[in-house]
Amino acid sequence: MLGDALHQQGESVLMVDLNSTDMLRLHFNVPYSDPHGWAAARLKGTPWQEQAFSLDAGLWLLPYGMHGLPSACESHSQQADNDDFWCGALQALRTEFSWVLFDLPPAGRQYAGLRAQADHDLLVVSTDAGCHILLASADPPENARIFVNIHDPARQLSNDLLLDWHQRYGERLLPTLLHRDEAVNAALAHKTTATRRFPDSTAADDMRALATLCMARRGPRP
Repeated sequence: MLGDALHQQGESVLMVDLNSTDMLRLHFNVPYSDPHGWAAARLKGTPWQEQAFSLDAGLWLLPYGMHGLPSACESHSQQADNDDFWCGALQALRTEFSWVLFDLPPAGRQYAGLRAQADHDLLVVSTDAGCHILLASADPPENARIFVNIHDPARQLSNDLLLDWHQRYGERLLPTLLHRDEAVNAALAHKTTATRRFPDSTAADDMRALATLCMARRGPRP
C-alpha cells in the first residue's frame, strides 16, 4: 500500500520482496506458482533485472521467486551474500526510481548493511500483547522507526499499548499509523491493495499519510 500511495503522488517506485515467503506478489495479482524472482535468477545466473513486473507506468514489482528455488530457506551465508548484493545494486536503482521499497524478513538482524543505507527503516508492529513483548526484546537499530499496524481504537488494550509506546519510544514511534480496516483483507482477497480497490477507505487514507510523511522526512532528491 505504501508503494501504491507513493506512486499516486507522482513518485516512481520499485518494490522488492526480500522475504523468502514470496508473498508480496499476491497483493499485485502475480500468481504464487510463477517462478519469476530475483533470488531464483541469481541462483540460475540469469539477469535479475528481467524478473520485475511492470504494474503501472512508474510502478514495478520484483518478487523473491520462491518457486524458482530448490528451497525457500536461506542460510546465514546466503543472507549475508544477498545483503552485499543489494547494497551494491541499490546505488544504481536510486538513479532509476524515486523510491526503492524493500520488504524484509520479520524481526532479526537480516540485511543490516542494506538497512544502514536506507532513508527510512520501518519496523512494523501491531498493538497487541505479543508484539509488545517482541518489541521490548527486539533492540532495533537506532535509525529504525516504529510504524503501528492494525491499531483498533475500540480496544482498550490497543490504546494502552499505544500510550505506553509513545512514552517508551518517543520520536522513534511514527506519528501516523494504520488503523484496523477490513478493506485490507478484502482487497487481498481480490489480489490487490486497499489503496487500489478501496481508495476511500481508512487504510488508504492512512497509507497516503505515511507516504506524505516519508516524502517530507526524506526531502527532495538532487
